Amino acid sequence: LAELGLAVVTASFRNGEDAPHMSNITTRDLRDVVDFVRKKWKDVPFGLVGSSSGGFFALNLSQTLGPSIISFCIPICPVADPFKRASYLRSSISGSAHSDGYSTFHDPTKSAHMLEKQLSFWVNDESMKEAGESMKINEHDIPTLLIIGAVDKNVPFSVTADVQAWATRTIVIGGKGHELCDEVVKGGGYHCYLPDIERFLEYCSSLKDVHTKK
Repeated sequence: LAELGLAVVTASFRNGEDAPHMSNITTRDLRDVVDFVRKKWKDVPFGLVGSSSGGFFALNLSQTLGPSIISFCIPICPVADPFKRASYLRSSISGSAHSDGYSTFHDPTKSAHMLEKQLSFWVNDESMKEAGESMKINEHDIPTLLIIGAVDKNVPFSVTADVQAWATRTIVIGGKGHELCDEVVKGGGYHCYLPDIERFLEYCSSLKDVHTKK
């Protein structure tokens, strides 16, 4: 993103068993980052980018804070519906993932480890279902570029289905999985999503110009 000429602020945040969902610690940590950036650069368009669980929080914050604060959102392989992700992992653990319709999946041991980590934050199915329900609509019409991998064993298509329905644009990278969260594929070919991000940001900028003229 910095290569595209953007000022990028990265942040770590507390998560998991030391900061479970009901404690609201994770959201407070991220809100503090947003508040700091907005105070430091008041007149600069501000967007959220996050991957995997960070993608969920980017989506969640954009829906919570709205367009007066958030200009765009770019979730990369986000765990957009934690309950659907848990359901997928349970299918993998039970050995029924293929018959349940998943084309690619982790082995039972890996899936059990992932589910344990996920539940250390969400604790129960009810909180995961509630989180998934919050992603069914783009309440504030925040411009959103969703980037996902076609063969993601961590986040299958069903987990992002609701966001795919309302995202401004969805980019599916063929032959790629959750590794898209860790690094951008270099070379400028079809597997590199930086050109897509650049076009998306140009689109967001054009929206701002239209609103300014009005």
